[in-house]
Amino acid sequence: MVNPIKQLPRVIKTARLEMRQLDVTHENAEIIFNAIKDENPSDFYFNSIGVDNVVPKSADEVLKFMQRESDWTADNGVALYLFQNDKFIGYRRLFFYDDATRTLQMATVWLVRSAWGHGFARETSDEIERIAFENLGANRIVRQCSQDNVRSANSIKSSGFHLDGIARQSGVYSDGKLYDNMMWSKLRSEYVNK
Repeated sequence: MVNPIKQLPRVIKTARLEMRQLDVTHENAEIIFNAIKDENPSDFYFNSIGVDNVVPKSADEVLKFMQRESDWTADNGVALYLFQNDKFIGYRRLFFYDDATRTLQMATVWLVRSAWGHGFARETSDEIERIAFENLGANRIVRQCSQDNVRSANSIKSSGFHLDGIARQSGVYSDGKLYDNMMWSKLRSEYVNK
């Protein structure tokens, strides 16, 4: 049986954005690299899009990142690249556990610095939540963020997610520092279609 997440459309549109599943090609890697090559790595302490660096230093490194993400999501996930007006602005990774729990995990969100503070992460999260509960048959959505990442924690909490607990020293930043991870969830019974 095909995991329900594999039946997502290749392009998901929100009011202002498109979330696209991209093929792992040098052309797509170039598009992403050209959009992020001038980003300041110090802005991305909580998350990175690089394999060898916080912000990739070449299109070849972006290609490696895209291949890694494709490999990670091959069985039960998808990699979604975010575009506004045809310009790459970010990235999301999702997994769907098609077992008794029917859990969708919003595993990662990464936005270019200029896209911060515009509600894009929330906009995409709301659409993914709607699809998960209304189309994929999810019973539960889980999210996580480092305890230090106040912006993400506030966004997740304001989306109606319940803080389930804190997994101590369960993550590591790019500088090698261990961090505590906040674990959040929302159940189908708590979902309100907006």
